[in-house]
Amino acid sequence: MGFFFIFKKSKVPMKKTFPIIFTLIALSILGILFIQVTWLQGLFLLSKNQLADKLNQSGVIVSNDIGKKMNTGLSFRFPKRGLGLNEEYHMHRFDETTISDVFNYGELNDKIKAALDKYGIKDVQFEFAVADKKGNIEIKSKKFEEAFTDEQNSLQCRVSVIPQDIMEPAGPFESLIIVVPNVTRYLAHELLWVIVGAVLFIIVVLAAFIITLRSLITQKKLNEIKKDFINNMTHELKTPLATISLAVAALKTAKVQSDAKSVDYFSNIIKEENVRMNKHVEAILNVGQLEKNEYEINKQPVDVHDLIAGVLDSFKLQLEGKPANIQTYFEAKTPIIQADEEHLLHVFSNLIDNAIKYSKDRIDITIHTHTLNNKMIISIEDQGIGMSADTSKHIFEKFYRAHSGNIHDVKGFGLGMSYVKWVVDMHKGKIHVDSEIGAGTKIEMTLPIA
Repeated sequence: MGFFFIFKKSKVPMKKTFPIIFTLIALSILGILFIQVTWLQGLFLLSKNQLADKLNQSGVIVSNDIGKKMNTGLSFRFPKRGLGLNEEYHMHRFDETTISDVFNYGELNDKIKAALDKYGIKDVQFEFAVADKKGNIEIKSKKFEEAFTDEQNSLQCRVSVIPQDIMEPAGPFESLIIVVPNVTRYLAHELLWVIVGAVLFIIVVLAAFIITLRSLITQKKLNEIKKDFINNMTHELKTPLATISLAVAALKTAKVQSDAKSVDYFSNIIKEENVRMNKHVEAILNVGQLEKNEYEINKQPVDVHDLIAGVLDSFKLQLEGKPANIQTYFEAKTPIIQADEEHLLHVFSNLIDNAIKYSKDRIDITIHTHTLNNKMIISIEDQGIGMSADTSKHIFEKFYRAHSGNIHDVKGFGLGMSYVKWVVDMHKGKIHVDSEIGAGTKIEMTLPIA
């Protein structure tokens, strides 16, 4: 017996998958950042330990070098002023030879610097001091005490200086103290390129996360737009088809066929709905042509006033029986501009059609033209339902439509305004939208005359 399996493609809504994808990506980014920061901390600690080892080895070298020139014999010295019975009294003493008897500050500084250079610790600031057997400081650099007391931000090395002629060192001995201040700053300078590389890597990761997140948000938005577009397209094409179907059914009845006026009425309905469907199909095809740059602008002298008047005439039938008031103020001194007549005709048709569709119970539209600085300014203002500020920002995007609850409350695919923007841009003009909910919308175009 044979068996077969049917696999059904999983359809998980974008609303559910988006939070999951976002969480997974965010956790991944946080994990990468944690590993990167931990690696930097580990590298910094390792470099600090290596520096401490090199500092100790350098101190041992200097200590051995000093010890070769030291011996346990006595040296004759004059006491320091004020150490006698009185200031005028001098007592000669014989003491053991100390480091300060053999070396001066400059010689010790050079020996320490040479030892540090040998271990690759170059251009490092250091302070040093020589302490006697009792711990009293004999020689010290200028900022030694400041660096020595700052244990948190410094590395310190203390080595005993054993004279070479001692067979069995028992101590105590003089000691050499070397301090590297501001060790954090020094290590940061030494690891500068590593730190810069790590920071750049973190920035790249964060940038990738932001780009991915934006892409997901954009994809989510496109999916919603696609869904709305399909719903709108289905509705817009289904409605005229249903109307034509009813009109055809009515024409088949004997009662309608016997009445010439009824035949003419239903024939006009079929014609109007057919024109309506053709406009929808052309609008969809225009989008593809715009994206492929298949449209060309054919500029020629165009009388804008005549063009607007012609568009208004085409809406007379639509406005019949409706409370409508359309006012025109053609104040442009030069109504003729260089433009593509066909595209400009579609622009005015779209804008006036929107003003009618988004009107309230009464249609109030004002069209005004005037010239300024060799440019024609055309404004179309209505007293309709208006738009929010957010809607005004997206109005020129393809397929974008503002909804007021019912997705089919206003006819259209959301393609008209993106086409209008394209035509205005191709004519090197500008378009501005000023709208307020409940107060209406004003669209102003600025087109060059020549």
